[in-house]
Amino acid sequence: MNKIKRMFKKMVDFFKGIRVSTIYKLVGIALLFAILFWVYTTWKSQKEMTNTSNGTYINGKVTNKGEDYIIVEDENQNEYYIPSENNQDIPIGSDVNAKVEEPVPNVTTPQKEETTPEEPEEKGEEVPKTVTSNNVTVTNEKTENKNADAEVISYFEETDEAISNASLKDKAKEGFITIVDFLFYDGTIKGYTLDDLSGKAKLQILKIALSIDSKIEQYFPGYKETISSTTGKIYTGIKSKIVESYLKITTKICNYDQDTCDQAKSDFQDMKKSFSITWNLIKDLASSGLENLKEWYEIFSGKTS
Repeated sequence: MNKIKRMFKKMVDFFKGIRVSTIYKLVGIALLFAILFWVYTTWKSQKEMTNTSNGTYINGKVTNKGEDYIIVEDENQNEYYIPSENNQDIPIGSDVNAKVEEPVPNVTTPQKEETTPEEPEEKGEEVPKTVTSNNVTVTNEKTENKNADAEVISYFEETDEAISNASLKDKAKEGFITIVDFLFYDGTIKGYTLDDLSGKAKLQILKIALSIDSKIEQYFPGYKETISSTTGKIYTGIKSKIVESYLKITTKICNYDQDTCDQAKSDFQDMKKSFSITWNLIKDLASSGLENLKEWYEIFSGKTS
């Protein structure tokens, strides 16, 4: 800062000493711009060197987590995969600050090599940037989300069991509406929204939801048409919506969580048999403008790495 003050004083003295003429004014203006440019570039260089030596800080919200990682999304919707076994107590939705020692890489989705005659080339999901941080600080913990996965899964399981119980007929119908609203109409269950759940829990409840939808058709035929006409919301065609959501979430998770990815593909094989999910159904979903048909084929076929 003292060096800059000295340079500025020299500049002022220079202007005091020159004659007031057009040529001197032009030279003085040019010199002024040169000095200001030098000051700016010096300041910027020093700032970049400080950031490099102190590390980079990522500020964002935890949007997903697994057994050994968290996914953090910043205000620009950039996602970061932070591997750590010490972050499991951080609820989804919490704001965190993560210090990253190395430069953040620009990662792109790897293209898969194998294809089948029925698979078009599609652009895959964007892969979260992998960064390492041994210093993740919670700046705003969403403590109410600590048990979100367990409580919501429990509600789905209870509703699934209630449908086949004649004495719980009304409860089962109400539960079905609540579940569809939760999955597709920004509804809540026990105070939680769908965004409060981990990706693994979302896959689990979607699998249960497919069972519930099938049982509603079996035990209460025509019920979905009735509530669709009275509420103004669409409760028919739920099977396709559930399958679509399951495929989209699995496709994204398969970019960074291989264990959950393999389990999701294995579970889909059971779902495919139990609920008559055909490849034609999936192609129909993709024909409406959805991407990732290639990845969906791998899920449908049960292909694992």
